[in-house]
Amino acid sequence: METQTLQPRQTNVATRPGAMYAIQSVGAGGPIVPIQNTFFQELNKQAQDTVVKNLGINDMVPVDEGALGDFPWFWNNLGVFNLNTYQWLNNVFSYNQAGGYVQAASSELTTAYFNVVSGITYQLSAEDQASLNNAVNQNAAVANTLYNDWISFAGPIPASANATTMAAKMGYITSQVILWGATGLTLGALRSSQDPISLLPNMPLGSETVVNDLMTYLANTSAVAGIQSSVLSRNNQLANLRKNLQPAPATATQGWIQAAGANGTVLIEPGMNIAEPIGAIQNALYPTSGGASFSVTMNVSKVDQNTVHVTADGGFGGSGSIGWFGISGSASASYNMFSFSQQTENCTVTMTFNGVTKVTPTMAPYDISSSTGWWLPSVIKQAVNFDPKVGGYQFTIPTSYDFGTDGTFGIISSLIISQLPTFEMTYTSTDYSSFQEVFQEQSSWGVSFLGIPLAGGSQSYYKSTLSQNSTAGTITVTMSPPANSTPVPTLGQVAFVVGAEMQWPSA
Repeated sequence: METQTLQPRQTNVATRPGAMYAIQSVGAGGPIVPIQNTFFQELNKQAQDTVVKNLGINDMVPVDEGALGDFPWFWNNLGVFNLNTYQWLNNVFSYNQAGGYVQAASSELTTAYFNVVSGITYQLSAEDQASLNNAVNQNAAVANTLYNDWISFAGPIPASANATTMAAKMGYITSQVILWGATGLTLGALRSSQDPISLLPNMPLGSETVVNDLMTYLANTSAVAGIQSSVLSRNNQLANLRKNLQPAPATATQGWIQAAGANGTVLIEPGMNIAEPIGAIQNALYPTSGGASFSVTMNVSKVDQNTVHVTADGGFGGSGSIGWFGISGSASASYNMFSFSQQTENCTVTMTFNGVTKVTPTMAPYDISSSTGWWLPSVIKQAVNFDPKVGGYQFTIPTSYDFGTDGTFGIISSLIISQLPTFEMTYTSTDYSSFQEVFQEQSSWGVSFLGIPLAGGSQSYYKSTLSQNSTAGTITVTMSPPANSTPVPTLGQVAFVVGAEMQWPSA
């Protein structure tokens, strides 16, 4: 098969939210990365006990959902995969060393994986390669006849096949002829057949000479039959992985699924599944009582009109844009956390994450018996650790990815989610009237956090309550999400992403 670079497919359902999800700068004050890092480090510290005890996950790492938005947890609608859920999970994630979290790397997983696999070939050990070359050289006339007849029939072997030696050319031609057979045909079965054409029901018109030449070549090189079979089976495995990623079939055959969006878009996608049924996720996210939860507390000081300094209970801290947290209402009303009163300069923010639970996505694993499925990370691991003395899979097209632990090519094996957080903001202030002027006008708001519009930026999702403690000299604003998920359409229901357990292919 000719190697090609797969480009992301265009769909009618957005795979990424728009510019409103950018996190490089929000409002006045420029970057919020120092605040973002402070939050993720504190979240990681505070969430560990809950995640370990309730979910049994010991190596959670926070996830920056900034490029993707909240997680669409309602993944199965009457047996059809939610396209928004699929597109959220179908991403390569990279580890951010400075912040200690993972983030989407702006690459579709299926696209990036296809391109990586396309750059891998199977290479024999030096000893086996010498044996194969010797067998081909001893049968040079037969090999040349087969090669020339192939060119006459099918044209030159594509450069992407990397068939620079006669042994490699023979391997390429053999692999193409095997594809003319029924699924599961092996080189051993073809080699030993007294009627090889009967095993090749998909032979193209005019290919009989090539088949006869190949049978002569196989008979004359039987001394290296094991080596030839090894090369063929490994390279066919790579070809199957590529074939099981694209092109998509007309219907969802084995290893593929149907995914539908809220706007009616239906696509056939490489297989993916989630272990937890919808009911189990919903009951954990919105329990009738109890449920797993944790809180993160940060202290915020106003530096100037554009900048704040944020410190966490765990000792982490950083300065950045005053727009790191904001609320929006009707008639384009918007506020940062110090807009309510010019007399306030200090605030303690406590974020509470209720309904902590997990979803466990799995990519369709490659099944060698049926040649279906597409996820086989061991191929990448072998290529990373290739030893020419032993042979195996190797990269023939360089890749910039780091496939190791905390690298640049990771997938999510468990995703930790919660209800959208409750924000309790306690100000050291007595200017209660200024707060009242804002919050008496309406009680429903949209909330943005670290540049991410929670719940998609809906301006009626969060409810606000205002209270004053005259004795302590404090004013508290509480922003709460709905107590359950019912106000949101089925396919649009989302959860906050707390963290993930990652899989790194070469770890």
